[in-house]
Amino acid sequence: MLRNYLSTALRNMERNGFYAGMTVAGLAIGFAAALLIGLFVRDEYSYDRFVPGYQQVYRVSATITQPGEQTAVLDDRPTMEAPALKLDFPQIQWTARLTGLTAPITIRRGDIIASEQNLTWADPDFFRIMPLPAIAGDLASALDAPDGVVITREVARKYFGRDAPVGQSLLINGHPMRVNAVLADLPSQTHLPFDIYASGRAPDGALAQLEKVDTPGNNVVGTYFRLRPGASIASVEAGLTDFVHRHFPPDPTAAGLARYKLVLYPIALADIHLHPSTGGAFKPAGDKAIINGIAAVGVLIILVAAINFVTLMTARASRRAVEVGVRKASGATRSDLIIQFMGEAFIYVLLATLLATALAELLMPGFNALLQRRISFDYARDAGLAGGMVVCMLAVALLAGAYPALVLSAFRPSAVLKGGLISAAGGSGVRQALVILQFAALIGLILFAATITRQTVYALNEGLRLNKDQVLAVIVEPCTETLRDAMRAVPGVRYAACTSSNAIGMSHASDNVTIDGQHRLVETAPVDFGFFDVYGVKPLAGRLQDPRRATDGYIAGATANPPLVVNVTAMHKLGFASPEAAIGHTVMWRFHTDVNKAFGNDPAQPSQIIGVVPDFTFASMRLVIPPTMYMIGPKVGYYSVVLSLKLDGRHIPETLQGIDRVWKKIEPGQPEQRVFATLFMMRLYIDTIIQGAVITIAAVVALTIAALGLFGLSAYTTERRTKEIGVRKAMGASSGDILRLLIWQFTQPVLWANLIAWPVSFLVLTWWLQGFAYHVDMAPWTFIAAGAGALVIAWVTVFAHALRVARAKPVLALRYE
Repeated sequence: MLRNYLSTALRNMERNGFYAGMTVAGLAIGFAAALLIGLFVRDEYSYDRFVPGYQQVYRVSATITQPGEQTAVLDDRPTMEAPALKLDFPQIQWTARLTGLTAPITIRRGDIIASEQNLTWADPDFFRIMPLPAIAGDLASALDAPDGVVITREVARKYFGRDAPVGQSLLINGHPMRVNAVLADLPSQTHLPFDIYASGRAPDGALAQLEKVDTPGNNVVGTYFRLRPGASIASVEAGLTDFVHRHFPPDPTAAGLARYKLVLYPIALADIHLHPSTGGAFKPAGDKAIINGIAAVGVLIILVAAINFVTLMTARASRRAVEVGVRKASGATRSDLIIQFMGEAFIYVLLATLLATALAELLMPGFNALLQRRISFDYARDAGLAGGMVVCMLAVALLAGAYPALVLSAFRPSAVLKGGLISAAGGSGVRQALVILQFAALIGLILFAATITRQTVYALNEGLRLNKDQVLAVIVEPCTETLRDAMRAVPGVRYAACTSSNAIGMSHASDNVTIDGQHRLVETAPVDFGFFDVYGVKPLAGRLQDPRRATDGYIAGATANPPLVVNVTAMHKLGFASPEAAIGHTVMWRFHTDVNKAFGNDPAQPSQIIGVVPDFTFASMRLVIPPTMYMIGPKVGYYSVVLSLKLDGRHIPETLQGIDRVWKKIEPGQPEQRVFATLFMMRLYIDTIIQGAVITIAAVVALTIAALGLFGLSAYTTERRTKEIGVRKAMGASSGDILRLLIWQFTQPVLWANLIAWPVSFLVLTWWLQGFAYHVDMAPWTFIAAGAGALVIAWVTVFAHALRVARAKPVLALRYE
C-alpha cells in the first residue's frame, strides 16, 4: 500500500510538473529564508555561552542619580570597585576589570607598525573569570606579570607570521610586552571585540593611569566577577546596597560627583548582549524586541509559503476528483485517502526542505558577509539545529497538508464519477481568505522595509543636524596646533579643528553648572576655533567663538572660564525659554583641564553664554542629545581627541595624499588612523542597516512566494471560468470587459489585505520607532505605496493568464469539456 501511495504521488507530481514545481519552489524559498533568519536569531541569543561556566560569570552595572537630575544607567564602573567586591563578598571567587575602547595604541614589531583600537587592559584574574579558548600558553596566569600580553591567532599571524609566538615581544606604545598566551579566534557571538589583552599591572597601562584619579564618577572600566562553585547570585545582590553605602556613600552637601546616589546590580554574562542597561558593553547591543520581530518575520515567511502550498493544492483538488471517486468505489476509506494525501504533502515538504538546505548552504557566506558574523550552518554535527529543522518540516507538512488532504478525501463517488469539474465545499472561500492573509503579510513586510529604510536614512543624514559630507576625522593624541595648522594648509582642506569626542557625542564628560544658585548637570565639550565651521553648524542666537577675540579662547591662570556656546537642550536645562534669552548670562562651573585635577577639585569660575546652536550629534538616534556647552580649551585628560578636517571635495585622492604626507612629517613612525564621517556613521548604524536589509530581503522572498502562488492560482481560476467567459463573450462582452472582470477578482483580496495590514503595521512600527529618541513620522504615503505595490504585483502576476483567456474565441470556450 505504501508503495502504491508513493508511486501515485510521484506520478501525480510528474503529470502536473508545472504546479508541483511552483509548490516545491515556493516552500523551498520560504524554508531557506526562514532557516537563515532562525540561525541569526539563535546567534543573537547565544552570546558568550561558549565560555566554560558562563552561568557563574557576571558584569556589574549601575544606575546613578544626582539630586534634581534624571537617573542614568552606567555600565562602566569605578576602578576601585572590583577589589572591594572580592574582599566584601566571600561568594565571589575572582574579580577583574577591563578597560573599554580607548584611543588607538601603537603596536610595533620590527618593520610592522599599526594603530590598534582593539586593545584592552585587563586585570590578571580576567582569564580565570573568562577562560576563553586558547591555542598556546598558560592563559590563566598570562597577565600576572606586568609585561604580559595575550593576543588572538589573527594578531599572531599579523605580527609574527605564525600561530603560537609565545615568549616573543611586542612594542605597545614603545614599551616591550611579552606574549604569554594566544587565543583562538573567538566566535562572533561574544561581547568582547578585543584582539589584544595587556596586563593591567603595567605601570604605563590604562588601568594604572585611571587608578590615580579614581572616584565614584570615573566610570571607564567594566567590572566582572565569577562566583565560587555552589554560590548564589541572590546573596550577592542582597548585599550590594550595604556595599555601596560602605564604599560610595552619597553626600548631598558635597560638590561635584560625590552628590551622586549609586545603585549596583549584576548582569549575567549570557545576558550582556541583550540587556538594555549595558549598551552591549564593548559591542553594539542587541534589541530583544527587534530580534523577536525578525524571528516573527521568519515565521511569517513560512506562513506565506504554507498558504501558497494550501491554495495550490486545494485549487487543483477538482482535477483529482475522479481518482478519489475510483478509489472510494474500490473500497478505500476516507482515512486511507487522508493518509495518502498527507503522505504526498510530506513528500512535497521533504523535497522543499532538501532544496532549502542546499540553498541555505549556498547563501551562507553572503549572509555572514551581510551580518558581519561567523554563523555556522553545521546541521550534521549540531543535533539541536538538525532536530529543529526536522520538527519544523514535520509541523509544516502536518499543518499545511491537513486541509488539502481533508478537502481531497471528502469528494463523494456518486458526484465525481459523473465527470466534470468538482468544487470542494467552502474551498473557494478558504482560498480567498488565505490569499488575503498572504497579501496582508506581504504589505506588512513592505511597510516594515520602507520604514526601517526611512529611519536609517534619517539617522545617517538630517537627524544628525550637522553636515558630515566630506568631513574626515583623524584620531590623534595629542592634537597639537602644529599638526592642525599643517593639515589646514593642505590643498583641498577648507577647515581644520581639534575636537574633543564629547563635542560630537561620542564620549561624555559632565559637570555641575550653577546658575542663580541652582545646580544643573551639563556636558562639557572643549573645541577649537572653527569647529562649527567644519560641521556647518550655525548659531540660532548670539555668535560663535572668534579667534580674533583673545578673550574667547582659554587663558591659563585666568580668573574666568572661556565663554560658552550651548545647545538648545542645555539652554532649556539652564532655565532659558529662548536662545535670545540665554545670551549674555553667566554660569559657574569647573573646567577640568588636567586629568589629575578632575572630578570636582578645580575651582568653579564664571563663563558667559555668547551663543546658542541647534542640538546635533554623531551618536545614535536612540539616545537623547544631552545638554552640552562648547568652549575653547585644552582637549586633554579624559577627553578623547579628534582632528576634524573639512575637505572641499574637488580632488579627494590628491588631498588625502597631502594629508598623509603631513602626518608622516609631523608624526613620523606613528600609524595614521582616519575615517570619513559618513563611513563612521554607517558603522554606528550597522545594526539598523542590517535589520533593514534582512526585512527587505524577507519582503522580496515573501513577494516571490506570493507571486508564485498567485500565478498558479490565476492559471487554475481562469481555466475553471473558461466556459463562463465563453458565454459572456457570446452575449457581447468584449475582451476588455473580460480582462477587467478577471483582474477585479484578484484585486479584491489585495484591498481586503490592506484593511488588515495597515492598522497592524501602524501599531508595530509606532512601537519600533519609539525605541529612537529622534525618528521619522509614520508617513501616510508609505501605506498607500505599499498597498499600491501589492496591487501592481497582483495585476502583473495574473495579467498573462487573464489576457489569454479574455482574447480566446467563444467557440473554443463553449467546446470546453
